[in-house]
Amino acid sequence: MKRIWVILLLASAVRGADVTLLMTGQTMVPQLVLMAATYQATRMFAGIGVRLESKKENAPSRSEGMVIQVRFIDDTPGHPEAFAFSNPFDPVPVVTVIYDRIRFATDRSPERRAAILAHVLVHEIGHLLMRTDGHSPDGVMKAHWSRADQTWMSYSPLPFLPDDVVMIRSGLALSSAIPVLKPRQTPAQRSFSTNPSNVH
Repeated sequence: MKRIWVILLLASAVRGADVTLLMTGQTMVPQLVLMAATYQATRMFAGIGVRLESKKENAPSRSEGMVIQVRFIDDTPGHPEAFAFSNPFDPVPVVTVIYDRIRFATDRSPERRAAILAHVLVHEIGHLLMRTDGHSPDGVMKAHWSRADQTWMSYSPLPFLPDDVVMIRSGLALSSAIPVLKPRQTPAQRSFSTNPSNVH
């Protein structure tokens, strides 16, 4: 039995991640906040059997899975109240996080900052993996996070619903060979607000 577990662990390591995040602009996020947020996001996806890892841009990766670029920027016009935006219909998978809005929204409760950033990342990555701008009636892919949701996510992650899991796994099956491309200077992505009180 012990040998079987060793073989499974080695096979998992060779396989690499299902999804690799290439991050840019992350220096504007305090290291402890970014580490906590990415760790929580990784665990949230691991809970549905999806291996997620993050790297600096252009870092070598053995992953054969989907590659998503995550850009951290300051406030930008055209996406009112959004914490982040993405376009699941764009062939270039990019998540843009408007981090100063997250920082401002959690100014009175900075202890929630990492949890909210984690959920913002998971929500937008979820859209890209599912290839839809639709939302679920509850959980992390919910369109509108209530105050109770905001409080709860600080203690326990909001879950994916069963239908979310099916769509994510189906999306991954279709995205196994997406090339890594540079994001546009002025991305035309449709905005998907992940403001906890008003998620579109």
